[in-house]
Amino acid sequence: MNEEQQLIVETAKRIFADQCDKSVVDAAEAGEFPSSLWHTLEETGLTLAGVEENAGGSGGSFADALLLIREAGAAAAPIPLAEHLIAASLLAAAKTTIPKGMMTLAIVDSAKAEKVPFTETAEWVLWVQEDCIALIPNQNIPWQRQSAIAGESAASVDLVEWSPQGPLVPLVNAASLARQMGAASRVNLMAGAISRVLAMSVQYVSDREQFGRPLAKFQAIQHQLAVLAGESAACQRCADALLEGLTELDIAIGKARCGEAVTLVSDIAHQVHGAIGYTLEHGLNLRTRRLWQWRDEHGAERYWQIKIGEQFCRLGADGLWAGITDAG
Repeated sequence: MNEEQQLIVETAKRIFADQCDKSVVDAAEAGEFPSSLWHTLEETGLTLAGVEENAGGSGGSFADALLLIREAGAAAAPIPLAEHLIAASLLAAAKTTIPKGMMTLAIVDSAKAEKVPFTETAEWVLWVQEDCIALIPNQNIPWQRQSAIAGESAASVDLVEWSPQGPLVPLVNAASLARQMGAASRVNLMAGAISRVLAMSVQYVSDREQFGRPLAKFQAIQHQLAVLAGESAACQRCADALLEGLTELDIAIGKARCGEAVTLVSDIAHQVHGAIGYTLEHGLNLRTRRLWQWRDEHGAERYWQIKIGEQFCRLGADGLWAGITDAG
């Protein structure tokens, strides 16, 4: 991490600590978007971090955006930061003007765009098809609301009944690139949230006493926390690997590995917290519910595991071992 990236991380930590506490997330899930948080991120240039300056961004690389997204995951920030940054990066790649206002991302699969996030708050939707993109005002799309376990708005649109109006901008492999960037963003969101879940679990068992001593003194709890820490470290490494460049193999390994970690991390965290972790009064479920959602977005574990298998199979018997060691 270079000095500029360290500054981005430190600035993001301060902003999220000041403006994204549990009450803000709860209010967002009840329908009150955290406008103050979004405007603060806009004013500091973080909503365009890692986007080319020539296109109107703040400069840097997509690694800067991923580091910011990781902090948003740790804070369970109920904002379309990942979608907005991906949309801005795709617009920059297509040499298209980035609009003022919040964007979300709709990747079209077959005849439907499914579970597009933050459709009730974003002003613009970047419509992504196989080899083209289109920037569409949100109010022009006839959304059909869908439920989202994280509590934020999501919707779908049927292309049999509606199709985007206006110019489509060519961008080679636009859908594939958007999926890869989306998966990379989810790896970092999950890594950030899991690191916070670990910290919350350690703090809870240190403070909570049972039979006259802290829960942290019990061997069974220590073992569970050790497993949780190992899962967190693995996810951090997967996220860090993507800062060095987005290759399909690193994305596939990271998305599959973090997805696998979610079930175990959630189980352990809720076990050590007891029933309180499931209550709306506690902040744990703000992270675990989002982890369950991010695990499935932009390809669940099986989708990326197949991609990993296909890549190694293409190497053939003679190249398999070298491919495995190079990937490590």
